[in-house]
Amino acid sequence: MKLTLQSGESWQYQLNQPEADILLGLMKKFPFTELGPVQFSKTDADPKTAERKKLLAESLAQHREELKGLAVNLLGADKWQKSDSGRLLTLNTEGREILLQILNDIRIGCWHALGEPEPLEQPVASGQQFAHRQLMDLAGYFEMNLLEPEA
Repeated sequence: MKLTLQSGESWQYQLNQPEADILLGLMKKFPFTELGPVQFSKTDADPKTAERKKLLAESLAQHREELKGLAVNLLGADKWQKSDSGRLLTLNTEGREILLQILNDIRIGCWHALGEPEPLEQPVASGQQFAHRQLMDLAGYFEMNLLEPEA
């Protein structure tokens, strides 16, 4: 994946066909995990904490639903053009940010599914863990290329 053009609020990336297929596959994995309980603090005894947790959980769920709808738009044919060496993905600034949020959700969801390992280099023990590690690494690859296109 390579940034080929950035002009104002338009970003165009060249992806070879396998990269394009993988990115489209990743987008279909969103949301990777279900929303779990929100935890502010282990020691917060304020009686309003339960109400705050509920409001935050509702807000996160609403945001995630909005992202799901926007993800469908990112998969649209108008964003992808065939090229000699694969596909061109054209995004505006908002679309780029949405893609980053979706990829981050997948990457962090995989990390949670792996048990939040520190360091990340810990060996995987099962096929499911291997799959989560691969998804996490792929999402990170695309995030890195969106954030640091010259690297």
